Amino acid sequence: MSHQKTRETDSEYTVRRYESGDETGIRSLCGVQWDHRPSADWFDWKYVEDPYLDHVPVTVAERDGEIVGTQAYLPCRIRWGDSSVLALQPTDAVVHPDHRRNGLYTKITREAIDFYADREPAFFYNFPNESALGAQQKLGWSEVTEVTNYYRVQRPTDTLDSIGTGSAGRALGRVADSVASVYLEARDRSVDLADDIEVVRHSSVPAETLTRLYESSVPRERHVHREARFYRWFFDAPTYDHTTYVARRDGRPVASLTTRTRTGRKVLVMDALPMDSDSAAFANLLAAVVSENESATVISVSGAALSRDLLARFGFVSDDRPVVSRVCVPKYVAVRPLPDGDSSPIPREELADAENWRISFVEQTD
Repeated sequence: MSHQKTRETDSEYTVRRYESGDETGIRSLCGVQWDHRPSADWFDWKYVEDPYLDHVPVTVAERDGEIVGTQAYLPCRIRWGDSSVLALQPTDAVVHPDHRRNGLYTKITREAIDFYADREPAFFYNFPNESALGAQQKLGWSEVTEVTNYYRVQRPTDTLDSIGTGSAGRALGRVADSVASVYLEARDRSVDLADDIEVVRHSSVPAETLTRLYESSVPRERHVHREARFYRWFFDAPTYDHTTYVARRDGRPVASLTTRTRTGRKVLVMDALPMDSDSAAFANLLAAVVSENESATVISVSGAALSRDLLARFGFVSDDRPVVSRVCVPKYVAVRPLPDGDSSPIPREELADAENWRISFVEQTD
């Protein structure tokens, strides 16, 4: 891969594009802020092997030969109807604690804005929390909407432990576990399933099958373009386990759900196909996901992936509900045209219109 790079230098820091040999320093820096040091396989999958760019989309800040700040950009094609453009999602922004409050995040971001302004990507989009959104708005981002996600909380004890409620909370949690179990079992029994649907489980993602399901009903709103090359790359992440459940009627695929699991305790329903459909087969698919993940702490679904009615029937609640809201940090959709102003191929007001977006966990990449 080629590594085009620009460089901004002040008296202390050099801000530049990724260069060969930076990977180890970037992974070490991430390990300082995260609870683990990411692997070389993770870095290669996420930023070297993507099918859309001919360079590594990472910017770094360096001081005395040490990488002290970084931000990466995840590429994908954003589609609506018959149109699509390349877009970039800023992700994995890290500044070393000893070098914060020196404007490095701003310098790193501005370097990327300048670099991509006259290249193919049409805009940035991402999912900041409230604090990060404020910083990005100063750099030209616009808020679109707050993201709504839904959760089936199966082990309240684990949820309460995560917010540090102590022994009293754990005792309450054990009671809540029993109540949740009884409640969710009752919800599951009340769901009517289609008798003519067979659910087939795949431990690796069947890219061609998913692409055909996607193309059968493409939404008019903006979303990540589900194509075979995207599926083969995106669901090959070395840090997760992925499972695809395909609903078949008379042997023919009619719908699918794909889940992502990192620890076995948190399961995300990443993708639901066809996207622009309310197929009765989704009930059979969600029942299969729930049955196979009974021991999970929580199963999560993004608001636009499945109907609210179906999620409610399986006991999912939105992230503005008590308990769930205590452990969920609100996230927002934010966008920035490239380049800004009249020369942007997509007007800012069109990009920032919430009605123009269809958001699932595929879009909310971390």
